[in-house]
Amino acid sequence: MGVVAWGCGDKDRFMVTSIQTTPILDSKLKVIIKDNTLQYVRLDSTVGIRGFSDKNYFETADQFLNFSNTGIAFPKTKLTPYNYNKNLVVFTSGTSAAPVISYSLDYGKTWAAVAPKTFTPAISTAGFYSTELVCAAFIDSNNIMLAYQQKSNTDADSRQFYKFNIAANAAKRTIWYDDAFQPLNMQFVNYKTGWMLLYKNSAYSTFISKTTDTGRTWTEPVAIANRVINGLQVGTKGSIAAIEDAGNVYISPDSGVTWKKPAADLKLTHAYMVNKAVIYGVTTESFMKSTDTGVTWNTVSDNMYEYLNMKKIHFQDEQNGIMYGDQKLYITADGGINWKVLLFPYPYMLAD
Repeated sequence: MGVVAWGCGDKDRFMVTSIQTTPILDSKLKVIIKDNTLQYVRLDSTVGIRGFSDKNYFETADQFLNFSNTGIAFPKTKLTPYNYNKNLVVFTSGTSAAPVISYSLDYGKTWAAVAPKTFTPAISTAGFYSTELVCAAFIDSNNIMLAYQQKSNTDADSRQFYKFNIAANAAKRTIWYDDAFQPLNMQFVNYKTGWMLLYKNSAYSTFISKTTDTGRTWTEPVAIANRVINGLQVGTKGSIAAIEDAGNVYISPDSGVTWKKPAADLKLTHAYMVNKAVIYGVTTESFMKSTDTGVTWNTVSDNMYEYLNMKKIHFQDEQNGIMYGDQKLYITADGGINWKVLLFPYPYMLAD
């Protein structure tokens, strides 16, 4: 007996035949697919993939013909979302007053968790009705920047930044501002240089600010758009992408000084900047591409229902990339025109 599996609409059909066949995917992949949700996956070459779900780290050098996996476990509740910087991944749990910093130095394969012994100076909550740790980002492999947001009953909301040194297990404040800007995301490219997305309620806008001295000073925030923008990707040669949730992507070719905006509003689930000219994006209906710094967009393909289920994309170059969501992973070798399934919750993958 053999099996044939295919997708139709939002239902996966399964047919038993009398012809001996090979399943679309090796059943050994069940350990990665069943009861798992993909969190972070990257394409390191045309065939090499590594990433982690909420329960497993995995890697393959040949598109899952062979693969290895390691079980991992995370706290159920997170204070801050995952922050990715190549091989460095960090998030926090616990409480804002006593956070636990979980981090990986190897793409999520192994994890360590540490609670800072000291904060210098101690975080004062006097005059504020809430103090929240809103973002954590690697500066380098031994230092992590922590961004706090404090809200007051006046307009004097504060943001404070602490540099946490892993080896010393201590956090030291680099600077604070009482300017009502709310930190949204941070990304560093080296020990000194990083960018931060900020939102200001009174302006209904997201801004960006830059540091060149490890967070001791930050430039005057520059407005990007009248939107809440949480996604941040820093590329090469001063290129930056600010990615809105279920919306637009904005590109800066000059380190955040000026910004290119799409000529018409988009509804991108996620976007990825290959370089300052080429950006890919996925919507619930299609896969799209811009070749002019994100101003105009063209549909690459719209013949696949699975776009509805995709959450993130990652490209190695203009031709080779992946897209994924929950238990599904696809790869392309022609810039998104055609996609090959690598992970999918076919019924035989979910059976006990």
